[in-house]
Amino acid sequence: MRALSLLPNLLTLGNLAAGSWAIALSYQRDWIGFALALSTAMFCDWLDGGMARFLHAESSMGKELDALADLVSFGLAPAFALYNYLRPEIPLLPYDREVKFWMVMVPFILPLLAAWRLARFNAAPSSNLRFFVGLPTPAHGAFWGLWIISAPRDYWLHPVVWIGTILSVGLLMVSELPFFSLKSRQNVIWAAFTLALSAVGALYLPGANRVIFALAVYGVLSYVAARFYR
Repeated sequence: MRALSLLPNLLTLGNLAAGSWAIALSYQRDWIGFALALSTAMFCDWLDGGMARFLHAESSMGKELDALADLVSFGLAPAFALYNYLRPEIPLLPYDREVKFWMVMVPFILPLLAAWRLARFNAAPSSNLRFFVGLPTPAHGAFWGLWIISAPRDYWLHPVVWIGTILSVGLLMVSELPFFSLKSRQNVIWAAFTLALSAVGALYLPGANRVIFALAVYGVLSYVAARFYR
């Protein structure tokens, strides 16, 4: 049983390893591999908490380790992916050097916001297992993984759109907005609605617009669900 109690922490380390590998893959611009690595990190993150509760192996160390792994996988990895996605495009963009500098640098705000969100969660954990305060970091990582796979071009590489999108999604993590937990079995119906509407959007919207639409659906339905249960 003592050996089994280490399993949740090993899964958390698996999350960290997958996130670290995702960073390496971003330098190779292997975006499918990057998304698969993030998916592996999300699976480990989804499994470690449930395993800890099942084995009665929850600990303060596991909690801190989970936050560190999430910071790398869902904060740092998306930042490096956005940086490496934009890097080859920068010489081709018709903007001033200062503008290009900020376009390259702005992705690295994401790890700072993720760190703030994770520290806030650990310092003041909510007793409400149905909802999170602010966009969960795994959902943040999933958004950027899907967004980069969609190969955004044209107006997405305009400085205002590029910087505005990154800041908007990042700030959702530290916002006070409710987002329902995808881990909670009580939210199965809401999750099903989110997936169904996102699938409809995927049929009719092009490229990165699908991912933006899916995030918007998740946010709006989370707000409606929070008002419903209140």
